[in-house]
Amino acid sequence: MFKAVEAGDLEQVENLVQLTGPAVTRVKTGCTLLHTAAANNQPHVVLFLLKLISPNIVNKDGQTAAHLAAKLGHIQVLRILLADEEINHDKRDNWHRTYKDWLAAPLFEAVLWWDKSKIQELLKLGADPDCHAGKPVAGALARELQVTTARQLALTLHREPIVRMFPQRRLPDNVTEVLAMSGFNNDARELVPAYHDCPLGPMRLMVTPAFVQTSGPDVYKMDTDPKGYVCILGYSSFKDRPDLDLNGSHSDVQNLANVFGKMGYTGHTYTSLTADQTKQVLTRVRDMEVLDQAGCAIFIISSHGVGDEKFLTSDMELLTTEWVCQLFKDSECPQLKKKPKLFIFDFCCGYYKDQTPREASPTKCTRVEEPLQDMMCLYSSSGGFTSYTVNKDGTPFTTALCRTLAHHAHNKELGDLYREFLKEYTKTSPPTTPQLRNYGFTKKFYFNPKTTGQI
Repeated sequence: MFKAVEAGDLEQVENLVQLTGPAVTRVKTGCTLLHTAAANNQPHVVLFLLKLISPNIVNKDGQTAAHLAAKLGHIQVLRILLADEEINHDKRDNWHRTYKDWLAAPLFEAVLWWDKSKIQELLKLGADPDCHAGKPVAGALARELQVTTARQLALTLHREPIVRMFPQRRLPDNVTEVLAMSGFNNDARELVPAYHDCPLGPMRLMVTPAFVQTSGPDVYKMDTDPKGYVCILGYSSFKDRPDLDLNGSHSDVQNLANVFGKMGYTGHTYTSLTADQTKQVLTRVRDMEVLDQAGCAIFIISSHGVGDEKFLTSDMELLTTEWVCQLFKDSECPQLKKKPKLFIFDFCCGYYKDQTPREASPTKCTRVEEPLQDMMCLYSSSGGFTSYTVNKDGTPFTTALCRTLAHHAHNKELGDLYREFLKEYTKTSPPTTPQLRNYGFTKKFYFNPKTTGQI
């Protein structure tokens, strides 16, 4: 199969795929058939395999087919991959490099060989003349000239026509990022893990101290400090729609911060972000160093919802729960690999109606995707029409969740805790039942186990 892909024998590949299926990988590298076709510059095979394999699937180095095509300078193959509407242009590999970063190597070589046509093509694809060129820099000529980027090489060789082809120098990425994030500082509040310093929410809950110490191959390790990281996003106000205000959202946020802080978690809360701010905040959270030390990560989003698939941001835009989960899968967030990741979606359904006209989309084949691992999602509703009362004290869902965590998280595993939560939730007689969905969550999980040295 792989030899046929490497040779570009499309007819043979089509025949063999019918026997093996597309989910075939090399054991040593984790490369799929799509990776192999891209690395061997086989555009026709790439076009065929894209019908069966997602362009975002990664090998053991965290690299997509686009990373390999960029690294090797296979321009036609890279164009085909980038034309796929589902490709993630910002996907980073295990070296935190995107495909654009890897384009620096062929750009460096194109400058060396004065290949203006290829330079132009590479720049169109996003090559950065100021990015370190990697392997080509190790050559004797580059070492002698003491250059590491394509721009430096062009300047040193006095190739002014090439220098003029390059865009003007830009600020480092982190400068733009700091400026973009500065607007969130007033909206973000940090959870304080210490018991006596936690803000008291309207419920003023007392959290039962942990006394059960758990360990073993079938239990997620939670012997870390902090126990976990919690990101809470509450949407309480919406642009030009005062009728949609969720005044109890602030109470929910305070109660959640209170409970998780007392259990030894750290984290941040955000209120009424726009869609772009939400994307930037969650992307920033994904790259935080604290995730390396935390035993788990918990993301809680409360807003108006369209079923259990979409939620409303403060600028009246809709984001999907699928996008949120995909952002923290193993290849996107290696800091949380093999750690439990819980997503809690508290959506008020029925008040907001999505008026966006739906266009008929062509039927797509199901492609091989990277599976979600060690994830559990808790939805406040089953996705149908649901309408529940939101008052100054918060939603019934979050209220029941906080009570359950405060009273039972010290000694109950997630499955048992969910059953206790349902008992608590039914006391409010809501018209729907929360749903818990498992995505590769293979071990027992305790929110608040006793850790070594804990009194």
